[in-house]
Amino acid sequence: MDKFLGIVQDGRFSILFPRPQCCTVRLTRIARPASIAEELTASHEINLAEHEGKALMVTGVLPERKGWLYEANVIDQAGPILTEVVKETFGPR
Repeated sequence: MDKFLGIVQDGRFSILFPRPQCCTVRLTRIARPASIAEELTASHEINLAEHEGKALMVTGVLPERKGWLYEANVIDQAGPILTEVVKETFGPR
């Protein structure tokens, strides 16, 4: 399981570290079996509305196919000051 630092924007998680500008993903707690349908994954999506605009540290599995972070767990949320530091340090230049 990897750790990711990013910002929640429009209900999705934008990964800033360790893969700068990697991608924006949706989070789900489920593991992805080979035959899982996209609709099933969407029904298990973690709602990030309460974290909108904030920096998060998340653990999970990011497969080759982008779009989802599987087995995701939000382990920490930054306050306003630290969120700005994360944006300045890891955000686009």
